[in-house]
Amino acid sequence: MVSEIKLFIEDHVKKIKDLSKKQRIAYWNSQTTGEDKYYKETEELSKKLQEIYNNKQDFEKVRKWNESEIKDPLLKRQIKILYDSFLSCQGNLKLIHELTEKESKIDQKFNKFRAKIGGKELTDNEIKDILQKEKDSVKLKEAWEASKKQGELVEKELLEIIRLRNKLAKGLGFVNYYQMALEIQEQSKDGIIGLFNELDKLTGKPFARVKNEMDKFLAKRYGISEEDLRPWHYQELFFQQGPEIYDVDMGRYFDKDVIESARTFYQGIGLLVDDVLERSDLYEKKGKCQHAFCIDLDKEGDVRILQNVKNNEYWMGTTLHELGHASYCKNINRKLPYLLIDEAHTFTTEAVAMLFGRLTNTVSFIKKYGKADKKLDQISGILVKKTQLSQLVFSRWVQVMVNFERRLYENPEQDLNKLWWNLTKKYQLINFSRDKPDWAAKIHLVTAPVYYHNYMLGELLASQLHHFIVKNILKQDSLNDFDYSGNKKIGEFLKKNVFSPGAVKKWDEFIEDAVGENLTPKYFAEQFVGN
Repeated sequence: MVSEIKLFIEDHVKKIKDLSKKQRIAYWNSQTTGEDKYYKETEELSKKLQEIYNNKQDFEKVRKWNESEIKDPLLKRQIKILYDSFLSCQGNLKLIHELTEKESKIDQKFNKFRAKIGGKELTDNEIKDILQKEKDSVKLKEAWEASKKQGELVEKELLEIIRLRNKLAKGLGFVNYYQMALEIQEQSKDGIIGLFNELDKLTGKPFARVKNEMDKFLAKRYGISEEDLRPWHYQELFFQQGPEIYDVDMGRYFDKDVIESARTFYQGIGLLVDDVLERSDLYEKKGKCQHAFCIDLDKEGDVRILQNVKNNEYWMGTTLHELGHASYCKNINRKLPYLLIDEAHTFTTEAVAMLFGRLTNTVSFIKKYGKADKKLDQISGILVKKTQLSQLVFSRWVQVMVNFERRLYENPEQDLNKLWWNLTKKYQLINFSRDKPDWAAKIHLVTAPVYYHNYMLGELLASQLHHFIVKNILKQDSLNDFDYSGNKKIGEFLKKNVFSPGAVKKWDEFIEDAVGENLTPKYFAEQFVGN
């Protein structure tokens, strides 16, 4: 049986290796240019890959092998990964192709969308700038609503995609697509619900306290009562990051070349990213995706990032984040079998990205890579509070997304606009509603379904990694007063314990090997929640 499995894997890799590379290149081109031909090429190549994984006879072989006793751990792991990949493409191939076409079409709509105010098109960066700097409530509302228009443009198509995903999943014996997607990710609905209920208990009261502080500040800033605060007053389209309520102008510290700052930082800890940056697409242009992501094109070292950089705090953090993903990708052991040259889990690479993305709020990082001034040491305490606020805000925002998406797949025919704003009120304490599909303006529901919980798992693991680094490498006591800069032992630890192992082990075993214990929220709580 072992020789048969090895031959099957060898033949399978020959089928998909070049095709996967071509598909990722086409996807990269579609996101950087917005051109129809690349979206079509991505779609066609995706369909070819789906046809390979849809093969019923091959799936049956892999299923039986996955249920059998295989002593070789590397071989057993490859079969498990193959099983999940085949499972994700089982069912009616025509339906799978239809989904691919619809997803590609709606993704293109998102990427080409530009909010309009007074007939003028505005980029996401320009909308963010208005929400953060404008004090006129009328203008804030105008900018917020202009961006949310994309939800109305895609609502019907997105709902059709949700229904088709459910149809596909039910045909394979799952309750709905949500359950199926979690199983393919080696996770469970009960596990995710349990973890997020625990987080809700940890963060609910502390968030209510900082939300009260926020509302007092913002009401004064905008010259309105706290009762009149609306979503557009929280300086972000979805209130997923903490508003600037402390007396510190972060913009002044990062008004310089953020790309060079990030490159120098990574070099200092022994993670070279020059090659990544040379291949990347970093600045705004028409038709280009306005978000940010990292992609490994070939599992042979062609790792790159897409961004829309401005020299400010947001893009400093985002650049550190994306280069965290890139460092993970490029340092996976390339001698591993092809199927294992991947992250242990999608949330483990998020953890590394978040670990570094947080650094913009630390005095030590600003002193070396930003524009330090005499006031910097005086605001160290404020920066800690700012980070804690940001993490609490994010944790409550993720509750909205995770609970909404689960219920979306449970019943896509319910009043989703009402559900969205009920969850917003429950978790973000924003008492507002309107009968518009604002939920549909979140691109992740299309391009990264049943993914958002992984961002929070990433934050938990980031705090766990940070705790390990502070205690075992920096040998310090404080989780907030630290300096990663120039410490190559950090890079060595990550390369050896986190990056190099690839997907050799399931995520829970991988984490225990890396830091000596299972995934836990206790370090996140210790770092950000307080008493």
